[in-house]
Amino acid sequence: MNNIEVAATVILYNPEDDVYENISSYGKDVTTLIIVDNSTLHNTKLIEKMQNTFENLIYINNNANVGIATALNLGCEKAIELGFEWILTMDQDSRFINFNDYKACLSKLENTHEVAILSANTNYNETMSLPENPQCSYEEKFSAITSANFLNLSLFEKIGKFEDKLFIDLVDYDYCIKAQVNHLKVLYYPHIFVKHALGAVFVRKNLITRKKRSKVEHNPQRTYYFARNFLYVAKHFGKKFPKEMGMLKILNILFIHEVTKIILYEDQKLKKLYAKFMGLSHFLLGKYGKYDI
Repeated sequence: MNNIEVAATVILYNPEDDVYENISSYGKDVTTLIIVDNSTLHNTKLIEKMQNTFENLIYINNNANVGIATALNLGCEKAIELGFEWILTMDQDSRFINFNDYKACLSKLENTHEVAILSANTNYNETMSLPENPQCSYEEKFSAITSANFLNLSLFEKIGKFEDKLFIDLVDYDYCIKAQVNHLKVLYYPHIFVKHALGAVFVRKNLITRKKRSKVEHNPQRTYYFARNFLYVAKHFGKKFPKEMGMLKILNILFIHEVTKIILYEDQKLKKLYAKFMGLSHFLLGKYGKYDI
């Protein structure tokens, strides 16, 4: 039984044409597809193609980048208005491999009043083989990234929505931790596969040893948001969850471990270091929302 009615929301930001294929991996298998467009450069050809393809589509155009949190809240609030109990939250660069198996697992889930989020395996690559009979086995997790989650909308207000002032980055961690504070579960399904772009991978030489290393890097803008927002989450939840989000742990990661990596491996060193310390400064000042580095 996988005919459970669910909504889906995908957040767009200056999308390329291949986003159509990503959305097609689940778009016709949900009851209502809610596209929230944060683009500053609109891909009108892509939007028209999706409007012609998906009869279940609702298109919300913000005409500006209002941030991932605000966009997710708009999608969830629309789904609640339409009477849905569950919504799938997606990034534009994520593509399902076996979405109908995911829906089947959701339909079998018991004690849903205890579950805030279902999450999928976003580490899929082409070398992996799908199980012939995917299992609905799951494990509990502390947190999950936003993409490929089923959110229990009956608990949305209780948990407290997505934190608008974070704008982007750590929005998912914040929501998951708020669910944990409310003694709700985040479930992970390892046999539900999603192809997801985690960031740009670069081959860099160590500044001192000259040894090469492949690593995921973030640009200065994202470096700023990660620093500021990690500190925000640590401040609010570090005492309750010291193992995962303790302030000393986060400070060590942000300003010793990551600063060392920037100095030894990454380009735009000065700009990224500036961004990181601006994030610290704005955290201390209580300055949130959108900020351009």
